[in-house]
Amino acid sequence: MSGHKTTAFDDAGRRTRPLMWVGIVLACLVLFTAGSVIGTSTNWFCTRPCHIVHDDNTKTYMAGSHSLISCVACHEPVNGDPVTFVIKKLEVAPDLVPTVFGTFTLPMNEGSYVAVEMADDQCTQCHSMSTRVVNPSAGIIIDHDAHAAAGVTCPTCHNRVAHPEESIAYTLPGDEKHENWMTMQACFRCHQLVETTRGQGKAPGDCAACHPADFDLTPPDHDAVGWYTSYGDSAGHASAARAETSRVAQARIAAERLPQPTHPAGPVLPPASTRNACEMCHLHSFCDECHGLEMPHPADFATTHGEEGLAHPRTCARCHARTPAEAAGTAFCTACHHPESTPGRLWRTQHDEVVGDAGGQPCFECHDPRYCAACHVSGPEAAQRFLLGR
Repeated sequence: MSGHKTTAFDDAGRRTRPLMWVGIVLACLVLFTAGSVIGTSTNWFCTRPCHIVHDDNTKTYMAGSHSLISCVACHEPVNGDPVTFVIKKLEVAPDLVPTVFGTFTLPMNEGSYVAVEMADDQCTQCHSMSTRVVNPSAGIIIDHDAHAAAGVTCPTCHNRVAHPEESIAYTLPGDEKHENWMTMQACFRCHQLVETTRGQGKAPGDCAACHPADFDLTPPDHDAVGWYTSYGDSAGHASAARAETSRVAQARIAAERLPQPTHPAGPVLPPASTRNACEMCHLHSFCDECHGLEMPHPADFATTHGEEGLAHPRTCARCHARTPAEAAGTAFCTACHHPESTPGRLWRTQHDEVVGDAGGQPCFECHDPRYCAACHVSGPEAAQRFLLGR
């Protein structure tokens, strides 16, 4: 039996076979990678099989004006090459574990940090400001060129365009809605009244910079009954100021725990919730100047205001007098110290009626019984000397 004779063709085949398999493996790898990148970039994949964590975001996305635009158009690099897309997919691959086991963190995108990390080109790839006609709401003036020159990116203001939340009910336990930065309060993250109060913002809080001359600058609630009425109910503005001060204090505490953007594209500004709505129009000193003394009253004011009131009665009367007549002299003191009194009458002339109805015990909450005796026995001048310790 004769042996097989090796030919040059056989040698060539043995040399090319490994290369062929390498080519096949590479081709399969390329096809698998391309298919994976394309498949995981579809809206269906982003919102259904793996990313169930995005259920609430999917609702807002479907309700927005970008619902026909793919998720990756905004959330992946613009005009990225295949290698970039593969790297981005690998970066988020570890998210598969908390998604499968339901251990993902909520709320999603707390503090809207994604908006701060998003660069302008995510928006300008479709919306060219050189050709786009801007139609701001009535009463608003917007200079986009000035904002762009200051490094303010589109999502710094337009953070909820693709995910509007107004009519959406979130269902994932622990998820929360986000601030909408297209509000005046959000504008005051930058637009503040004076340099010393601007913090991270650099834009002046000049009304004319954002509102035309015919715009009504007075908020509707300022015209409501009880907001401020001379010699009448003015509790509205005081109650609103106290509530806003308390809300802002809580918001600033909450802001300290918010996650910070890792690669900010625009300015990292404080949350809009930390801006005091009153201070969008008024410096804090406005309250002191209007009231004529420190506001809110200092902690020891209840025990020290007597001398101040006697020395500057008109200052106290601005808020505490119930009629123009009561504002004269110190008669307005009755409004606080004897709220059951009848406006316009001196307390001395009517206190016996009140005492007759309620008894004298309420008097002793403030007065030493000897004070009453001094007045009733020796007259008002003696009572005054008793108060002064003479």
